Parts: sequence; structure tokens; C-alpha cells
Amino acid sequence: MNTTSTQTDPDGLEWLREIRRKIASDFDHDQKKIGDYLREREKTMGDRIVKTQKRLVPAK
Repeated sequence: MNTTSTQTDPDGLEWLREIRRKIASDFDHDQKKIGDYLREREKTMGDRIVKTQKRLVPAK
């Protein structure tokens, strides 16, 4: 059986998936917690975050 890296990581994005798993784990896989954290961070970062367009539906 050939176990090349293309079989275990065919698109070369396993490094990104690992980061996503770590972030999800840090927030107990709770999307609301992740969103709340990012909104708070966005407030503290101020104008250092690029906003490309206004939201069509305001976030609550």
C-alpha cells in the first residue's frame, strides 16, 4: 500500500484544517462563542481590521 502525502493530504490544506480544529476546540466547538470572541476582538482592533462591505442584515 502506497502511503504518500497526497493520499493523506490530497489538497495540501491539512495545516489549515489543523488550525481550524484548534480554534474550534479552544471554544468548545461553539460557533456563538467564536463569533462573540471575534466581535469583541474587532472592537479592540479598531481600524486595523478591513471591512469590505456593509452587512445586508445587521448582526444582533
